[in-house]
Amino acid sequence: MSIVKKTVAAIIVVGIIVVFGYIVLTMAQSPAGQRGGEQDGGFLASDNVRTFVTLGVVGGSAFITGFGVRDVISRALAARKYMHMRAAREQKSL
Repeated sequence: MSIVKKTVAAIIVVGIIVVFGYIVLTMAQSPAGQRGGEQDGGFLASDNVRTFVTLGVVGGSAFITGFGVRDVISRALAARKYMHMRAAREQKSL
């Protein structure tokens, strides 16, 4: 993967995290988000937000893990390809 692709991917991921954090924090500072507001426990204690945050964390972890798995698979395939090329080169030289 080239440096440009890695940089673009990193910028996109950081951008998503910033947008997610901004949304959660702005919603938490709304009048309903304050303690004693319309909802018991404030905005961040509501079931919808807890579900959203949980899915965001699990999804982010799966996203990062997916990149790790892809890296491991690509390295294994590259090693296998190298061994096949090496064996073919050795047979050719005999």
